Amino acid sequence: MAGGSRDIVDAIFRSKSGLAGVLILMVILGLSIVALIYVPFDVSSKWNDITFWQLNPRLAPPSWINIFLNKKLPETVIIGEKDFIKYEYYVETAGLKYVTLEAKLDYSYDEYPSEIIAMLYVNDSSGMLVTLKWIQPNGIEIPLCRLIVGHGVTPIYIGNRKDVQEGLMNTMVKLGIVPPGTIKPEVLLFSDLNHPNSFEVLKGIYRFKIDAAIPNRNATIDSKLIVYGKVYGLAGTDSKRRDLFIGVVWGAPVALAFGLTTAILTSFIQTLLGTLSAWYGGLVDEVFQRITDIYMILPFLPILITISVIYKINIWTLLAIVVALSVFGSATKTARSMALQIMSEPYVEAAVSYGASRRRIMLLYILPRLLPYTMANIVLSVPSYVFLEAALSLLGLGDPTMPTWGKIISDAFEGGAVIHGLWWWVLIPSTLIIMTAIAFALIGLALDKVVNPRLRER
Repeated sequence: MAGGSRDIVDAIFRSKSGLAGVLILMVILGLSIVALIYVPFDVSSKWNDITFWQLNPRLAPPSWINIFLNKKLPETVIIGEKDFIKYEYYVETAGLKYVTLEAKLDYSYDEYPSEIIAMLYVNDSSGMLVTLKWIQPNGIEIPLCRLIVGHGVTPIYIGNRKDVQEGLMNTMVKLGIVPPGTIKPEVLLFSDLNHPNSFEVLKGIYRFKIDAAIPNRNATIDSKLIVYGKVYGLAGTDSKRRDLFIGVVWGAPVALAFGLTTAILTSFIQTLLGTLSAWYGGLVDEVFQRITDIYMILPFLPILITISVIYKINIWTLLAIVVALSVFGSATKTARSMALQIMSEPYVEAAVSYGASRRRIMLLYILPRLLPYTMANIVLSVPSYVFLEAALSLLGLGDPTMPTWGKIISDAFEGGAVIHGLWWWVLIPSTLIIMTAIAFALIGLALDKVVNPRLRER
């Protein structure tokens, strides 16, 4: 057995295809290691939690595309509570506490942001009057909105508020500009309103100002400003603002674990059953071969789809079902035919003649000779099981809680990624699935010389 393992390792590392396959797998395994270091939270519980990803832009391509563009697309800018300068004073005669929060934003991008959200954190049950203002680098002050804010967290979506649009229109009328009817507030806020005929991004230092009148002297107000960009991270985001890089790096260990575990279990079980069938012969051989014939004609995928629809299984239950449906297969017949050839070898006949037990001969003389074939079968089976998980996820039958490559592609099709040209959402996980298949195919090609004696003779 040690010799067989040594031949397999030598065959892989002495061939260019084997080295290339191992290198690709090392990169994918590196992603798995990155998943443990880069992501400090429980992805399975947070992946479908929409509120967890609210600081990311929606449907943003990867940041590295800026390298290939003539213009610089904006990245998300988050101005936290500590970045606001706070002024406050109390007027005894009015019985009011006045608080002013002001933050600066250095905007140097060539495109407009996608969204703007202001978060207000209020500790006051009685409510307070809050006024929001936007001041451009050219000094133009734009009133955004005025509202009563109660206790808790209040998100203000600047682009969706009617009073923000009215404030922009009134400012433009005062400047003698005919207000356009279809331009988003995010565009107008970052445009040079002194040159209304050509709406271009105005670069410079912007100021965001909040004025609050509070009847409660002990009340507090803080804020966070989120200016969403149009690019994000290494793999972009999806329609739920989720960081696809996190989904991709977590999908790598899940895909490899699913593919390798299923391939190893099914290959070893089928090889063992094929060996038992050949070695014991007679009734055992007949029963095993007839069961194998039945298994090979069963509609594997429809049965799997039916079980997935009825029971809503997770990925590890899916793995167990796949193994159970693959106990007998083509490898069983192949192993049986190879075992029959090995049984006619002189050293097996010698072992029988000196009284070696059936179990000893099978475990020490036959199965080790089948090891190279089994390893090659494992290597070549992994991509098919990775594709199987992706196909089931694409049909909506995968594990809904786990960010697998197949689930990401399924979400992309549901979100209209192909129709709207959101290439990163489909292309990145699809490329990783294809690269995984290529890696194992290259390693399988390197093992041909071990499995095929004619190639070994050459």
